[in-house]
Amino acid sequence: MTNNSIKVLVLGVVTLLLCYFNKAYSLYIMLLFIFVCAINAYQLESHYQRMGRFFQREKDNEIKEVEIENKYHEKILSQLIRSMNLPMLFIDKEGKIAFTNQSFRKGFEIPHLKGRYYKDIFVGEMLDLVDQCYVFERPLSSVVKIQSRYYQVESSPVFSDKEHLIFDGTIVLFTDVSKMKEIEDMQKQFLSDVSHELKTPMSAIIGSVEILKRDGLDSPEIFQEFMDILLKESYRMQNIINDILELSRLDQTRVKLDFKELDVKAVVKESIDLFEPMAKEKHISLIYHNKIEKPVILDYSTVKTILSNFISNAIKYSNDGVITIKTKKENNMFVLSVQDEGMGIPKNKLNYIYDRFYQVDKSRSSKISTGLGLSIVKKIVELNQGTIDVESTLGLGSTFTVKLPINPKVSHNDDII
Repeated sequence: MTNNSIKVLVLGVVTLLLCYFNKAYSLYIMLLFIFVCAINAYQLESHYQRMGRFFQREKDNEIKEVEIENKYHEKILSQLIRSMNLPMLFIDKEGKIAFTNQSFRKGFEIPHLKGRYYKDIFVGEMLDLVDQCYVFERPLSSVVKIQSRYYQVESSPVFSDKEHLIFDGTIVLFTDVSKMKEIEDMQKQFLSDVSHELKTPMSAIIGSVEILKRDGLDSPEIFQEFMDILLKESYRMQNIINDILELSRLDQTRVKLDFKELDVKAVVKESIDLFEPMAKEKHISLIYHNKIEKPVILDYSTVKTILSNFISNAIKYSNDGVITIKTKKENNMFVLSVQDEGMGIPKNKLNYIYDRFYQVDKSRSSKISTGLGLSIVKKIVELNQGTIDVESTLGLGSTFTVKLPINPKVSHNDDII
């Protein structure tokens, strides 16, 4: 009960008592009571009107603030959608394209898109994806190939009334996953190639063990022959595994390179002595021309790896002739070249020889598969901030040249990122 109600009640009781004890003036008393009640009612109404106007102003201010905030949010959202890197479009409930952002228009270059039916634009998997989301009003996701690129397409329905699920259209968002798809395909291909490369020595080892188990103990000649095969194929498998481990190490984010003074002539001599027996078996001569007399600051492991791969490949793909190794200093760069007189590489294949297990000629893959060696060389040259180049003439031979910075601006044992 309010204060005004209490006042009117008390005044009413007093009025009744006065009227009872003084009946002659009861009419005047009642008129006075009515007048007082009227004044009180008027004041009360004025108070409520003032309160009503106050609350209305507060409500109007709150509504205005919400409207301003909504407009502000709409502007931010609109700007984010228009400037976002992910292509996006909105299809309204009638199946027409109502909105596309700048990334979509720039990425797909489809003119006059707004207002057109999506069924007139999309084809294949893309049409099926959008169609299912539009018809069944449920979110869908799939990887779709569009114009030679792969996109993760997210299609989501939009409802204007969440309670009654009134369908208002479909948002379609595109994420370019071409790089991820390429990496995934490369990983699959790499695993397939590794399995293929390991299968050959493993088959030879298993076959040799079976023959030795059956006939080897009765014939010293057979025993020696297949023991040689076992050893050769075991080394081959070991080399493949070592190359895989080396590639894995080089693919890490940080690789340590140990830069120190290096006697280039001595390092090349080590490699020549190592491969001399292999070269003699194929009647190949190894010749070295050196123009660097003083030690230079380089990473020993880098130079050794490059030399080993270049010389072994030159021997592998030559039947006779000469392999020439040259080292020199040029504009504060260490230059190493290895030239052979082997089978050579076709011009249109030169850009692919650094790929892992790339086969220059698939019909003779067992003879001229590049394996992992050149991939390792390219990777380690890049880590040294150097360059690698190849010149080749089919049937006449190839020349591989590497240039590495001498005394790079990196402290010894620092990490190269």
